[in-house]
Amino acid sequence: MREANRLLVSLDLATVILSVVVFVLIFYFVAGKLGKVSTGTGPKYDAFAGGEELPPERGKYHSELFVYAALFVAFEVIGLLLASSIAARGFLWPLLFTLAGGFSLFVLMLWFVGTGGAELA
Repeated sequence: MREANRLLVSLDLATVILSVVVFVLIFYFVAGKLGKVSTGTGPKYDAFAGGEELPPERGKYHSELFVYAALFVAFEVIGLLLASSIAARGFLWPLLFTLAGGFSLFVLMLWFVGTGGAELA
């Protein structure tokens, strides 16, 4: 009986998730068809210009503090996940968290180098 209840709950959850995804896709395509499309050439007709000349773009904002804060948060989260997975039985959870955390940190480091926070040798 419990297995039937679990199956019913998982089917209900799958139905809710699928219906939300379908609703969002329908809304996205309907809004795209009904939305106003600007026609013309020049900067006044660029997307999100609102018919006005766009001001010149500002220079790239770079904050060392933000970059190091983002790195600190990422390493802290990975450390907490690894520390909490040590008590799990077997090697699956620590290995899974190590792989997922390593991949996340690799992507974060690529972003860090891309922002100019470090230079590749």
